[in-house]
Amino acid sequence: MSEIEDMRQRLAKIHLTLKAPPKRIEKILGEVIEAGRSVGLSPERRAEGYALIPSREAAVIGLPHLRVAIISDLLTVWVRAPYSLDEERCMIAGINAGELYEMILAGAMRIAEVMRKNSSSGEFLQISLP
Repeated sequence: MSEIEDMRQRLAKIHLTLKAPPKRIEKILGEVIEAGRSVGLSPERRAEGYALIPSREAAVIGLPHLRVAIISDLLTVWVRAPYSLDEERCMIAGINAGELYEMILAGAMRIAEVMRKNSSSGEFLQISLP
């Protein structure tokens, strides 16, 4: 298996979900967005929530990025298009595949910390990281 294929498969394993009261979800969402920003991922609004991406160009050409969605009392994060990690496309966006992979993974790990910190006993918390 190539290094790129290994990174793609690792990105596909990232899934984070926290169930919390809707009033707290908005506060936690702000912390999640800041966790993404802290590793260089910029938030862009999407219908379901946000995309956390390194640049507008990366979004336009379909590179992997973190998606954040709020569905009622659930806050969920996953990697959108993990199998589109590609060195040539990354070069167009001015980043290499390894850097993008590390940025997404670092963002997911920081978001997982935010979710752990904000989960209370009895609330659902699921964290899947490579």
